[in-house]
Amino acid sequence: MTNTFTYKPIKTFLLVISLCLGICLTGCQNDYQKQLKLMVESLNNECPIPLGAMGHMTEATYNGTTVTFHYLLTGLFDATTFEQNQEQFHQYMLDNYRGNSDESFRQLLNAIVNANADLDVVFSAEGAKDITLHFTCDELSDNMPSYIGDPETYLQSIIQSTRLQLPLTYSEGMVCTRIELDSAYFTYYFDCDETLFDINEMQYSAEQNHDAVKDMLTASSDPSFVKMMNMLKATQRGLRYLYTGITSGKEAIVTIESEEL
Repeated sequence: MTNTFTYKPIKTFLLVISLCLGICLTGCQNDYQKQLKLMVESLNNECPIPLGAMGHMTEATYNGTTVTFHYLLTGLFDATTFEQNQEQFHQYMLDNYRGNSDESFRQLLNAIVNANADLDVVFSAEGAKDITLHFTCDELSDNMPSYIGDPETYLQSIIQSTRLQLPLTYSEGMVCTRIELDSAYFTYYFDCDETLFDINEMQYSAEQNHDAVKDMLTASSDPSFVKMMNMLKATQRGLRYLYTGITSGKEAIVTIESEEL
């Protein structure tokens, strides 16, 4: 067989797979952001929230990237000591977040991490300048391993979110109709218009397509891509793309094993 269409299938595979992962992760991410927005709005509606002798929580906001908690502290609070020891207070709060057993608080922090958001905690006190402690999403996730970032939960959430969007057209003549997560693979199923895609050629170029897709995945520095790859590796799963010609019923498969991610 003369290999006249090899470049086009590889290029199409890369485009489709990039869009495929992107839409799955974006859809899931948007759902998490909506959930977080509702939770922060609910918390804000309860403000001011008394914190005993410490003062009050006066406001909670979320701008799409950062959740901010505002605290108004009483005269018992030594602003000077706080300002001089911000690093120690930062670690102290992380330790408290990690050990907090309140279910609603855990759910809120879980939502912050799932939405890939950071957290700012702003302390105000009369006669002193505001002090802000900044916590990155990674800090929050790393300090709460027992209930945040579970690989199985994360992958299942991507499946559920993406299924709501199916069928998805990734390029003319190529439609993702189904996604499945089993014990071995995260699999995308595509129907291909054979007037636009030569299934025989896609089968013939399987090795080249595999190498190109693997290179694209391993070279990506996008945080969402990297997180999904890590979650797949943590559960010893690979990625599989199954293309079916809608006329002939023939299949072309690209499989990336877990150890290749």
